[in-house]
Amino acid sequence: MEKDSERELKKLQKEIRQELQDIEKMRGELEQYADLFQEAAEFLRSRSRKEFWRLPEDYPPPREILRKHFPRTADQCCFKGGWGYDAEHATVVLESDPEINPDEKFDGVSLEYAFIDKRIREELFFALPEGQRYCGLEFDTLEQSLVRVKGVPHDRILVKVTAYPEIAWNELKADWEAHNGYKDDPKGREENLRRKNAVKVTYETEFWFNIADFF
Repeated sequence: MEKDSERELKKLQKEIRQELQDIEKMRGELEQYADLFQEAAEFLRSRSRKEFWRLPEDYPPPREILRKHFPRTADQCCFKGGWGYDAEHATVVLESDPEINPDEKFDGVSLEYAFIDKRIREELFFALPEGQRYCGLEFDTLEQSLVRVKGVPHDRILVKVTAYPEIAWNELKADWEAHNGYKDDPKGREENLRRKNAVKVTYETEFWFNIADFF
């Protein structure tokens, strides 16, 4: 009986040691993520001024920079004018552009939405230094209306942008992939998604397009 008690005691002690090791491992991981999200929070606070995403006044115009940053669709960058933050600096959309692609005509509305995607990527990725960029960029259209400015037809499109700080995004992605998407761990999956949601950035922004070329 005494030997059985000793075996049970040793077994229990072994289990306790294993649990303590697991707790210590979890504590280390939590400290790592605490540091990560503290950095992300500090970064977000430093960029919390109104419309932090707007491109600098001296940023190159769309016609110049988009063809450089998106070479695969360079022949579809049929844009002139400004970045479209307001009617005064509206982006001019051309369905055909002899200077860029004289042999093809594009759909103007499709070009508008392609431009929206590209401007967001300029604002949150290309215009920022490494380590301060954003990833996981998405947008949803909230409103779209036809506005005449001095008789010229314009499309005003309001979108909601979703993005994640690059540092947090890369850490969360690595964690997700290391655990195979938490397929067999619902709690782990939920925790990863919770951390992701905690660093998510959302904002609304307008796009103004001069559509006289195809209206």
